[in-house]
Amino acid sequence: MKPSTPKTELPPSNRVRKVVSAGSRQEAIRTFLQRCGYCATLIGLVAANAQSAAINGYDVNPRIFNDNPGSTLTITPAGPINSNPATITIRDEFTGAFTGANRHDVLASIDGGATPFTHSIDDSFVFTTQLTLTDGFNSPRKEAGIRINSPTTGDALFIVNSDAGEIVTFGGGAPFHLFGNNAGGNGYAPGSSILLGIRHLGGGDGNGGVANTIEFFIDRGAGIETTGPLAWSNTEGGPVNFQVGVYAQGGANAAGDFVNALFSNTTYTAVPEPGTLALFGTGLLGLLAIRRKATLDH
Repeated sequence: MKPSTPKTELPPSNRVRKVVSAGSRQEAIRTFLQRCGYCATLIGLVAANAQSAAINGYDVNPRIFNDNPGSTLTITPAGPINSNPATITIRDEFTGAFTGANRHDVLASIDGGATPFTHSIDDSFVFTTQLTLTDGFNSPRKEAGIRINSPTTGDALFIVNSDAGEIVTFGGGAPFHLFGNNAGGNGYAPGSSILLGIRHLGGGDGNGGVANTIEFFIDRGAGIETTGPLAWSNTEGGPVNFQVGVYAQGGANAAGDFVNALFSNTTYTAVPEPGTLALFGTGLLGLLAIRRKATLDH
């Protein structure tokens, strides 16, 4: 008869580990979901304390340029627009050929669209819109997109246009970036829909010093294309006393021409300042450390 092999007793620490390993899948899932809940709560608290604007509408500013005053302009909703997100249409039907352009802005507001909100240099936010630009004739140029208006540092634009098919950012100290154009075979085709978005983060130190960053991104149907965060190049390190929103602009050299810009799901979302994000990160690490200790103790 073959002698039996003596049973080897696991050390207490290994026995505990073995039991936990064998039966803790559901517990691990519960713990993960609890942590997600804590994270969501912290994110909510951070969002509630974001130091940017509580945007709740859009102010309509027609005929900023008005070289064809007899044109038929329709902005829908007519304004004030008391919602965020909002879907906005700007349509201008020209009387015929004229020199110059008509331009119309719709700007983010904190008083239900009664007036545009003026930001400080360190206000941080994400602003997106799904744009479809159509026209009677591609030339002369029709353009539409996102704009940051500043009387101090100039206007920064993120636009598409009808004649060159450019998808481009420029002006006001913002970095220049060309996502595509007709000459490169990857330009914007009027009538197509494109997501335009910006993510602006304040440096947190007022004018000068640490430059703000701005990220431009698009989605023309094949996924997000982004510049990544880029520094502002002006002396102030960002836009000063600025307003943000959407616009359409165009001219005509024949009867029957028009510009029509549909901005669907136009959305402004405040972003916490870097200091608030750092506080959030510290709190999150501390909370996870507490949860880890409690799990090990258990």
